[in-house]
Amino acid sequence: MQKQLFNYKKKLTKKKLDSKSKVADNNKVNELTGSEWKFSTKSVISKAYPVNLQHKLRSEHGGQKPPDLCLDLIKIFTKKNNLVLDPLMGVGGTLIGASLCNRKAVGIELNNKWINIYKKVCKLEKIKAEQTYHGNAKEVLEKNIKNNSIDFILTDVPYWNVDQLKKTRSKKATISKLSKFNKSNSLSKEDWLLDMKEIFQKCFKKLKNKKYMGVFIGDIYRDKHYHILSADLANSISTIEGFNLKANLIWFDQSKSLHVYGYPYSFVPSMIHQNVLIFKKEIDED
Repeated sequence: MQKQLFNYKKKLTKKKLDSKSKVADNNKVNELTGSEWKFSTKSVISKAYPVNLQHKLRSEHGGQKPPDLCLDLIKIFTKKNNLVLDPLMGVGGTLIGASLCNRKAVGIELNNKWINIYKKVCKLEKIKAEQTYHGNAKEVLEKNIKNNSIDFILTDVPYWNVDQLKKTRSKKATISKLSKFNKSNSLSKEDWLLDMKEIFQKCFKKLKNKKYMGVFIGDIYRDKHYHILSADLANSISTIEGFNLKANLIWFDQSKSLHVYGYPYSFVPSMIHQNVLIFKKEIDED
Protein backbone atom coordinates (compact mmCIF):
# COMPACT_ATOMS: atom_id res chain seq x y z
CA MET A 1 0.00 0.00 0.00
CA GLN A 2 2.81 2.39 0.94
CA LYS A 3 4.69 1.49 -2.25
CA GLN A 4 1.58 2.24 -4.36
CA LEU A 5 1.13 5.57 -2.59
CA PHE A 6 4.81 6.42 -3.18
CA ASN A 7 4.55 5.58 -6.90
CA TYR A 8 1.37 7.64 -7.20
CA LYS A 9 3.05 10.69 -5.60
CA LYS A 10 6.09 10.17 -7.83
CA LYS A 11 3.91 10.15 -10.97
CA LEU A 12 2.03 13.21 -9.75
CA THR A 13 5.28 15.10 -9.12
CA LYS A 14 6.61 14.10 -12.55
CA LYS A 15 3.37 15.27 -14.19
CA LYS A 16 3.66 18.66 -12.49
CA LEU A 17 7.30 19.00 -13.52
CA ASP A 18 6.47 18.05 -17.11
CA SER A 19 3.70 20.64 -17.24
CA LYS A 20 6.21 23.29 -16.19
CA SER A 21 8.94 22.25 -18.62
CA LYS A 22 6.84 21.63 -21.72
CA VAL A 23 4.63 23.74 -23.93
CA ALA A 24 1.03 22.70 -23.39
CA ASP A 25 -0.66 21.18 -26.44
CA ASN A 26 -3.63 23.51 -25.96
CA ASN A 27 -1.53 26.68 -25.55
CA LYS A 28 -3.13 29.09 -28.04
CA VAL A 29 -1.24 32.21 -26.93
CA ASN A 30 2.49 31.44 -27.19
CA GLU A 31 5.19 28.79 -27.07
CA LEU A 32 6.19 29.21 -23.45
CA THR A 33 6.57 26.35 -21.01
CA GLY A 34 4.60 26.39 -17.78
CA SER A 35 7.55 27.86 -15.88
CA GLU A 36 8.16 30.50 -18.52
CA TRP A 37 4.46 31.39 -18.57
CA LYS A 38 4.45 31.82 -14.80
CA PHE A 39 7.48 34.12 -14.92
CA SER A 40 6.06 36.15 -17.82
CA THR A 41 2.93 37.07 -15.85
CA LYS A 42 4.91 39.19 -13.38
CA SER A 43 3.42 42.67 -13.34
CA VAL A 44 6.84 44.35 -13.02
CA ILE A 45 9.58 43.90 -15.62
CA SER A 46 12.81 44.43 -13.71
CA LYS A 47 15.18 42.64 -16.09
CA ALA A 48 18.29 44.61 -17.01
CA TYR A 49 18.52 44.81 -20.80
CA PRO A 50 21.88 44.98 -22.58
CA VAL A 51 23.13 48.07 -24.41
CA ASN A 52 23.47 46.31 -27.74
CA LEU A 53 22.26 46.16 -31.33
CA GLN A 54 23.74 49.55 -32.30
CA HIS A 55 22.29 51.23 -29.23
CA LYS A 56 24.14 54.49 -29.85
CA LEU A 57 22.80 54.74 -33.38
CA ARG A 58 19.24 53.87 -32.33
CA SER A 59 19.45 56.42 -29.50
CA GLU A 60 19.26 59.23 -32.03
CA HIS A 61 15.56 58.57 -31.56
CA GLY A 62 14.74 59.66 -28.01
CA GLY A 63 12.02 57.06 -27.49
CA GLN A 64 13.81 53.91 -28.68
CA LYS A 65 13.08 50.74 -26.71
CA PRO A 66 15.49 47.81 -26.14
CA PRO A 67 14.88 45.21 -28.86
CA ASP A 68 15.44 42.49 -26.26
CA LEU A 69 12.55 43.88 -24.20
CA CYS A 70 10.38 43.88 -27.32
CA LEU A 71 11.52 40.30 -28.00
CA ASP A 72 10.44 39.19 -24.51
CA LEU A 73 7.00 40.76 -24.94
CA ILE A 74 6.55 39.34 -28.42
CA LYS A 75 7.36 35.83 -27.17
CA ILE A 76 4.65 36.14 -24.51
CA PHE A 77 1.90 36.93 -27.02
CA THR A 78 2.88 35.10 -30.22
CA LYS A 79 4.05 31.89 -31.81
CA LYS A 80 6.78 31.43 -34.42
CA ASN A 81 6.03 32.95 -37.82
CA ASN A 82 3.19 35.05 -36.43
CA LEU A 83 2.87 38.57 -37.82
CA VAL A 84 3.66 41.53 -35.53
CA LEU A 85 2.70 45.14 -36.28
CA ASP A 86 4.18 48.40 -35.00
CA PRO A 87 2.15 51.34 -36.38
CA LEU A 88 4.54 53.89 -34.80
CA MET A 89 7.80 52.05 -35.28
CA GLY A 90 10.45 54.71 -34.68
CA VAL A 91 13.85 53.04 -35.14
CA GLY A 92 12.32 49.58 -35.16
CA GLY A 93 12.84 48.05 -31.72
CA THR A 94 9.69 45.97 -32.20
CA LEU A 95 10.73 44.83 -35.66
CA ILE A 96 14.22 43.85 -34.51
CA GLY A 97 12.76 41.97 -31.54
CA ALA A 98 10.40 40.10 -33.86
CA SER A 99 13.26 39.09 -36.18
CA LEU A 100 15.32 37.80 -33.27
CA CYS A 101 12.59 35.33 -32.27
CA ASN A 102 11.53 34.20 -35.75
CA ARG A 103 8.39 36.28 -36.08
CA LYS A 104 7.40 38.31 -39.10
CA ALA A 105 6.83 42.02 -38.67
CA VAL A 106 5.64 45.17 -40.38
CA GLY A 107 6.27 48.75 -39.27
CA ILE A 108 4.89 52.19 -40.11
CA GLU A 109 6.79 55.43 -39.51
CA LEU A 110 6.09 59.06 -40.44
CA ASN A 111 9.76 60.13 -40.36
CA ASN A 112 11.85 58.42 -43.01
CA LYS A 113 15.03 59.16 -41.01
CA TRP A 114 14.06 56.56 -38.40
CA ILE A 115 13.29 53.95 -41.05
CA ASN A 116 16.72 54.50 -42.57
CA ILE A 117 18.37 54.08 -39.16
CA TYR A 118 16.42 50.86 -38.62
CA LYS A 119 17.61 49.51 -41.97
CA LYS A 120 21.19 50.54 -41.20
CA VAL A 121 21.05 48.72 -37.85
CA CYS A 122 19.76 45.59 -39.59
CA LYS A 123 22.59 45.75 -42.12
CA LEU A 124 25.25 46.26 -39.44
CA GLU A 125 23.86 43.46 -37.27
CA LYS A 126 23.12 41.16 -40.22
CA ILE A 127 19.44 40.99 -39.31
CA LYS A 128 16.74 40.64 -41.94
CA ALA A 129 14.99 43.99 -42.42
CA GLU A 130 11.23 43.57 -42.09
CA GLN A 131 8.56 45.29 -44.20
CA THR A 132 8.27 49.03 -43.50
CA TYR A 133 5.96 51.77 -44.74
CA HIS A 134 6.80 55.47 -44.73
CA GLY A 135 3.74 57.59 -44.06
CA ASN A 136 0.90 58.53 -41.72
CA ALA A 137 -0.13 55.53 -39.62
CA LYS A 138 -3.86 56.12 -40.15
CA GLU A 139 -3.51 56.23 -43.93
CA VAL A 140 -1.07 53.31 -44.21
CA LEU A 141 -3.15 51.10 -41.92
CA GLU A 142 -6.20 51.76 -44.09
CA LYS A 143 -4.46 51.18 -47.43
CA ASN A 144 -1.73 48.61 -46.85
CA ILE A 145 -2.62 46.37 -43.88
CA LYS A 146 -5.31 43.71 -44.30
CA ASN A 147 -8.09 43.38 -41.77
CA ASN A 148 -7.73 40.51 -39.28
CA SER A 149 -4.18 39.76 -40.44
CA ILE A 150 -2.09 40.73 -37.40
CA ASP A 151 -1.23 38.37 -34.53
CA PHE A 152 0.22 40.97 -32.13
CA ILE A 153 0.65 44.73 -32.03
CA LEU A 154 3.49 46.30 -30.04
CA THR A 155 4.12 50.03 -30.22
CA ASP A 156 5.36 53.09 -28.37
CA VAL A 157 3.14 56.16 -28.68
CA PRO A 158 4.49 59.71 -29.04
CA TYR A 159 4.18 61.56 -25.75
CA TRP A 160 1.72 64.36 -25.21
CA ASN A 161 3.21 67.75 -24.31
CA VAL A 162 6.90 66.89 -24.32
CA ASP A 163 8.44 70.31 -23.99
CA GLN A 164 11.33 72.13 -22.36
CA LEU A 165 12.06 70.94 -18.86
CA LYS A 166 14.33 72.98 -16.66
CA LYS A 167 16.49 70.95 -14.35
CA THR A 168 17.60 72.37 -11.05
CA ARG A 169 20.96 70.65 -11.41
CA SER A 170 21.75 72.79 -14.44
CA LYS A 171 21.26 76.40 -15.48
CA LYS A 172 20.49 75.25 -18.99
CA ALA A 173 17.05 74.06 -20.06
CA THR A 174 17.17 70.74 -21.84
CA ILE A 175 14.83 69.57 -24.56
CA SER A 176 13.84 65.95 -24.77
CA LYS A 177 14.82 64.24 -28.00
CA LEU A 178 11.21 63.16 -28.18
CA SER A 179 10.12 66.72 -28.92
CA LYS A 180 12.17 66.70 -32.11
CA PHE A 181 9.88 64.15 -33.74
CA ASN A 182 6.68 64.36 -31.70
CA LYS A 183 4.01 65.89 -33.90
CA SER A 184 1.51 65.83 -31.04
CA ASN A 185 3.30 68.00 -28.50
CA SER A 186 1.33 71.13 -29.43
CA LEU A 187 -2.03 69.40 -28.98
CA SER A 188 -4.15 69.56 -25.86
CA LYS A 189 -4.24 66.31 -23.92
CA GLU A 190 -7.81 65.72 -25.11
CA ASP A 191 -6.83 66.17 -28.77
CA TRP A 192 -3.78 63.95 -28.29
CA LEU A 193 -5.96 61.20 -26.81
CA LEU A 194 -8.40 61.46 -29.71
CA ASP A 195 -5.50 61.25 -32.17
CA MET A 196 -4.17 58.11 -30.48
CA LYS A 197 -7.66 56.58 -30.32
CA GLU A 198 -8.11 57.04 -34.08
CA ILE A 199 -4.89 55.12 -34.72
CA PHE A 200 -5.87 52.28 -32.40
CA GLN A 201 -9.37 52.05 -33.85
CA LYS A 202 -7.72 51.26 -37.18
CA CYS A 203 -5.29 48.87 -35.47
CA PHE A 204 -8.26 47.06 -33.93
CA LYS A 205 -9.57 46.15 -37.39
CA LYS A 206 -6.20 44.75 -38.43
CA LEU A 207 -5.75 42.56 -35.33
CA LYS A 208 -7.10 39.02 -35.35
CA ASN A 209 -9.81 38.23 -32.83
CA LYS A 210 -8.59 36.98 -29.43
CA LYS A 211 -5.15 38.50 -30.09
CA TYR A 212 -3.27 41.10 -28.04
CA MET A 213 -1.81 44.59 -28.29
CA GLY A 214 0.93 46.13 -26.11
CA VAL A 215 1.38 49.91 -25.84
CA PHE A 216 4.36 51.61 -24.19
CA ILE A 217 3.40 54.84 -22.44
CA GLY A 218 5.20 56.79 -19.71
CA ASP A 219 3.59 59.09 -17.19
CA ILE A 220 4.91 62.66 -17.07
CA TYR A 221 5.35 65.50 -14.62
CA ARG A 222 4.64 68.91 -16.19
CA ASP A 223 3.69 72.34 -14.89
CA LYS A 224 3.61 71.18 -11.26
CA HIS A 225 1.20 68.35 -12.08
CA TYR A 226 1.70 64.60 -12.35
CA HIS A 227 -0.11 63.30 -15.43
CA ILE A 228 -0.97 59.60 -15.36
CA LEU A 229 -0.97 59.33 -19.13
CA SER A 230 -1.12 55.55 -18.93
CA ALA A 231 -4.53 55.75 -17.26
CA ASP A 232 -5.74 58.45 -19.65
CA LEU A 233 -4.67 56.43 -22.69
CA ALA A 234 -6.02 53.16 -21.27
CA ASN A 235 -9.41 54.75 -20.68
CA SER A 236 -9.44 56.22 -24.19
CA ILE A 237 -8.55 52.95 -25.93
CA SER A 238 -11.03 51.06 -23.75
CA THR A 239 -13.87 53.05 -25.30
CA ILE A 240 -13.20 51.12 -28.53
CA GLU A 241 -15.79 48.37 -28.31
CA GLY A 242 -14.12 44.97 -28.12
CA PHE A 243 -10.70 46.28 -27.04
CA ASN A 244 -10.42 45.16 -23.43
CA LEU A 245 -7.63 46.19 -21.06
CA LYS A 246 -6.01 43.07 -19.59
CA ALA A 247 -2.92 44.33 -17.77
CA ASN A 248 -0.59 47.21 -17.02
CA LEU A 249 2.96 45.91 -16.96
CA ILE A 250 5.49 48.19 -15.29
CA TRP A 251 8.89 48.32 -16.96
CA PHE A 252 11.56 49.39 -14.47
CA ASP A 253 14.09 50.95 -16.82
CA GLN A 254 17.41 50.34 -15.09
CA SER A 255 19.27 52.40 -17.67
CA LYS A 256 17.61 55.62 -16.50
CA SER A 257 19.77 57.99 -14.44
CA LEU A 258 18.44 59.70 -11.34
CA HIS A 259 18.20 63.48 -11.55
CA VAL A 260 17.69 66.12 -8.89
CA TYR A 261 14.39 67.86 -9.68
CA GLY A 262 12.84 70.46 -7.39
CA TYR A 263 15.53 70.28 -4.70
CA PRO A 264 15.39 71.69 -2.07
CA TYR A 265 11.93 73.23 -2.37
CA SER A 266 9.60 70.61 -3.80
CA PHE A 267 9.38 66.86 -4.38
CA VAL A 268 9.46 66.09 -8.09
CA PRO A 269 9.70 62.42 -9.16
CA SER A 270 12.60 61.13 -11.23
CA MET A 271 10.80 58.87 -13.70
CA ILE A 272 12.50 55.50 -14.08
CA HIS A 273 9.51 53.41 -15.16
CA GLN A 274 7.17 53.05 -18.09
CA ASN A 275 3.86 51.32 -18.51
CA VAL A 276 3.04 48.64 -21.05
CA LEU A 277 -0.72 48.54 -21.49
CA ILE A 278 -1.98 45.14 -22.65
CA PHE A 279 -5.26 44.96 -24.58
CA LYS A 280 -7.08 42.00 -26.08
CA LYS A 281 -9.47 42.07 -29.02
CA GLU A 282 -12.57 40.20 -27.94
CA ILE A 283 -15.58 40.22 -30.23
CA ASP A 284 -18.38 37.67 -30.57
CA GLU A 285 -18.10 35.62 -33.73
CA ASP A 286 -21.27 34.15 -35.16
